[in-house]
Amino acid sequence: MTSAILVVSDAAPGICEASGSLPWKEADAVGIEGHSLWRPCPENCPIRMHLPGESCEFTCVNGSLGSCTDMAMNVADVAKGICRSCEISGCQVCSPEDRCNECAVGFYLSKDGKACHSKYAFFAPCVYAILGVFLLTMASWYLWLRKQPIVNLRVLKRAVIRRHHMNLRDHTTQQHPWYPLSTNLCRARADGHIVGGRALLMFFSFQAFVISWTVFAACSWLMCAWVSKAPLLSEGKVSGVKEDIFSICNATLNELGGERQSTKVGKLAYTLALYFFTTLATFFYAVSQSRRRVRLDTDEATMKDFAVMLKGFPCETGSQVEQQRLSFVRKTTGCHPIGVSICWAYNAKEVTELIARETWLWGKVRDSCGDVRQANMPLQHNERRCGLMRSFFLFLTHLIAPPTQPEDADLGKARRHEERAVSAAANAQSTSFMYVVFRSETERDHAKRVFSCESEIPLYRGLAVQYEREGSGSEPENVPWQNFSNDAQGMRYRALTSVCAIAGAILLWGLLFYFPFAMYEAWSYSALGEPTDFTSETTFSMLVVAGNQILYLLCEKASQFIGFRFASQQLTAYIGLYTMALLSNLAIDLAILFYTTRIAMENVGLDVTRAAFLLGNDEMICFPVRARMGARLMSYNFPACFLLPFLCEALFTVIVPYHIYKKVVGTQPISQRAADAFLLPPLFEMGRYADVVLNMTQATISLCFSAGYVLPTLVGMFIGHTLVYAWDHYRVLRHVRKFRFTSFRTEKAAQRMLALPGASLLASAMLQLFQVGAVTPSTEAVAAIVMIGAAIAHIALHLLVLQYVVPWVGATEHTAATQTYEQVAKMNPGNWFNMNPIHCLRSRYVHQHDPPCIFYQIGKEHLLEPNAKLGLFYSAPEWKNEAPSTYLELARLARRSLARGTLADSGMLPQGARDEELQREQICAVPEEAVEDGSMAEAHRSLLHPPITALVCYSWKLLWSGSKAVEKPRKSVVTFASDEHDADQD
Repeated sequence: MTSAILVVSDAAPGICEASGSLPWKEADAVGIEGHSLWRPCPENCPIRMHLPGESCEFTCVNGSLGSCTDMAMNVADVAKGICRSCEISGCQVCSPEDRCNECAVGFYLSKDGKACHSKYAFFAPCVYAILGVFLLTMASWYLWLRKQPIVNLRVLKRAVIRRHHMNLRDHTTQQHPWYPLSTNLCRARADGHIVGGRALLMFFSFQAFVISWTVFAACSWLMCAWVSKAPLLSEGKVSGVKEDIFSICNATLNELGGERQSTKVGKLAYTLALYFFTTLATFFYAVSQSRRRVRLDTDEATMKDFAVMLKGFPCETGSQVEQQRLSFVRKTTGCHPIGVSICWAYNAKEVTELIARETWLWGKVRDSCGDVRQANMPLQHNERRCGLMRSFFLFLTHLIAPPTQPEDADLGKARRHEERAVSAAANAQSTSFMYVVFRSETERDHAKRVFSCESEIPLYRGLAVQYEREGSGSEPENVPWQNFSNDAQGMRYRALTSVCAIAGAILLWGLLFYFPFAMYEAWSYSALGEPTDFTSETTFSMLVVAGNQILYLLCEKASQFIGFRFASQQLTAYIGLYTMALLSNLAIDLAILFYTTRIAMENVGLDVTRAAFLLGNDEMICFPVRARMGARLMSYNFPACFLLPFLCEALFTVIVPYHIYKKVVGTQPISQRAADAFLLPPLFEMGRYADVVLNMTQATISLCFSAGYVLPTLVGMFIGHTLVYAWDHYRVLRHVRKFRFTSFRTEKAAQRMLALPGASLLASAMLQLFQVGAVTPSTEAVAAIVMIGAAIAHIALHLLVLQYVVPWVGATEHTAATQTYEQVAKMNPGNWFNMNPIHCLRSRYVHQHDPPCIFYQIGKEHLLEPNAKLGLFYSAPEWKNEAPSTYLELARLARRSLARGTLADSGMLPQGARDEELQREQICAVPEEAVEDGSMAEAHRSLLHPPITALVCYSWKLLWSGSKAVEKPRKSVVTFASDEHDADQD
């Protein structure tokens, strides 16, 4: 039997051109089970039948009962003119009369034989009903909570103020105000101050680099499509959405025209050009960041610039340990350091509890909130008389609310911890590590040279003491003091355990969720003969989002469990673990996408194999598969990966918890300590590096499939990451705990991860070389090895260049800062002494200092007292407690972006418009309390820009703010500290 592709000849309309092994005359005489082919093909073939086992090849049958011999499509549909499958959903064996003879697995046949009913039809409604009841319960509980009276107002206000004190604040001014939302986090301020430290500046510069790369890739794709005149913007968009073999093949035949080869060549040229640009841009970025790091370190001095870490000291106890080691350093270096901060081995849980009570006792007068329980007795009395629903809501509230702490009101019981504190401070054993704090960076550099000299190694009690480079690049806030007792062997064991645990979690998640979903998808395609609905695709997206969030938590816990001695190592390990976990998830997701797409193609009659996809032997099969994979990958990327995880992170980790926690604290009898802990702002983490790089890699993978989905993928990535940038910017300035990251280790790890997009681009280029015939691998295995080998070679070359070439090209001379330790310590509450918990306990209970070194807790700077002999120079200023309104700030930024204020001031606007502008300015000056009370809500709605306009202007302002600072110049740390010093001398 021969086959004929149904193409109508232009020379002889109505005559079918044959393409097969038999001549046309022999083909005319061939019959199919007694039903002969149409000898002269009519102008419109009445019934077209797909030939089983062939790709997009059809024949004409007479349309009589039983003429459609393909058992998968044995129903002759005269109206559509095709042999189709049974339209009864879930039917496996269909009769030519379009009646179901046998249902697929999981279905049963109705009595009349006209329908197949699912045995599991009850499952989805049950799941939706349970989910609906849960959401309705949570919504009802939230509405009930909003209506509850505020009975704990004083505690709530103090807890909110302390949360605001724990946010990132500007410590270069006396009132420590919030940084304005217009602050450019990609650059240092005009006075040299860097918000959050150099690592944060590098973090946002990295995100800006990736967004700029996305813009360049999208614009280059448009330029390539315009120059090559190839359908790069539309290729595969029709084939990717067709669902039956006839429409797929017709769309494929239409798209595989004379411009097909030019499309392949154009996409290959673009992929190679983007590969070389990405590689060179990555190296240029790495060199510029290396030079920038040194320049920024010169412009602003921080606590790390005055401290050096030494290792090699013996483990010892006693009250003279600090004095003996300080004398050793003075004698060895010839300098007079301010003091030493020894890294002690101690019980972290016990010391944390002691420090918490110590801080509370030190500020008990300022923190006293009265008898909260007595003030809330009427509320407790009403709780006993409430109904069943209110009792349930109270039960939910008590599950979320923190427990009351009776020791807050019992001063005598709280003071019993003194004996435990004395014992912990006196019996603490020192480790081999110690920080030495000097008065200037010049003295610090001299000490580094002394303890780094290999010819004359200083000896302390017969042990060699050396400079520890790893620990000298962190700020005191980022030093995990409790981990210095961990030995290297135990850390390696915990690291291996963490990797195995994460791998096991990924495997378990795949077996319990991904694998059942893939089986369900395959069963749906096979049984129903159609793709999954919106619910299934949404379920898959939610699985991706949930999997990423679980991996985020696991990697964070794993990096903490390893017990690194330095925070930069912990952050780097977290980024590495998170990247490997996301890569594993990505591989599983892509495997599921390809598997389900292959099942869908085979279900409609296309025999898809990995060899056909890699080698591109049969374009009639490869083209629709690439089109379908491109469409599904685009849906997977946006919004499932490029947007939804970040929206869920913003809503369910910051915004919603903070809003609900404030309601719970205000309506429940909660003590001040519990409320402070309950409203504690979250920590800032660097996991966004992995998210950005993996999304960038996923965008490059789209070049392996149809070209029509490349531009939508890049546009989706730009939209998603622009919003991510704006959210991270807002989160850092308003919702995270105060931090200062200065280590360059995380940035170096991110630069190494940029090898992944380049490897993906090179592998895509190799696949496209196979498709155009420039490289012809013999087998599927050879093609896979070539692609994987090219990716591995690129990664190896990328790492070698970053290791040896970039440091050499990016080397620049470092100039020591002119600021002294005293000047910097006046502006920064945390230092190497009051961040060390054992050092603080020994200061009070062993050395009997007056005033002692008080442990610094973020948000409680008012408890710190200066003591120049101990290296403590900070005194709490009068803080600016009025929280700025985000809405008003965004609205003001939108007005400035639209240049309305300039027109009003210049008189170019009419009098009514100038009055409106003046009224807006008055609204912007309204305190936050008035806004929260709702008195200005109507004015906001009538006069200010909509929130979406403000958000768009905000994102645009952040991305394209340039090198000019948007805020007014402030006094630098040097100027402010010098003014105070001169005033003290006068």
